[in-house]
Amino acid sequence: MSLEDDAELYRRVRPDQIVDDQNLGQRRPSSAAFKDPNLSVDAEPVLRSAGLDWHFSLSNHPGFSLASFTAGLARTLNLTVELKPETDNPAHTEVTGKKTQGTANVLRDASQWIYLEPKA
Repeated sequence: MSLEDDAELYRRVRPDQIVDDQNLGQRRPSSAAFKDPNLSVDAEPVLRSAGLDWHFSLSNHPGFSLASFTAGLARTLNLTVELKPETDNPAHTEVTGKKTQGTANVLRDASQWIYLEPKA
């Protein structure tokens, strides 16, 4: 199975990777959340076909938030989107390739919150 360009990719965001953006007047992910050369994400279409939703991506990760961007966006940045199912996660996908600061910023700016953990 390959992912269409409009497939949403869910990225877990650690609490320390969320910043208060004074210019936007809201909290947003840090670009650091998108810099891993083998960026681990969950593919929403695979979750859906398995009868799961975004809650699955956050199970066993209390305190984390969840952001999404599309497979097509990653591809326009010359990144590879490859399904890499794991025994306990059929939706596991890797977005591979060099992520410069500029690339990480584009992913960050285009991402949407699926779930934002409330401030403590």
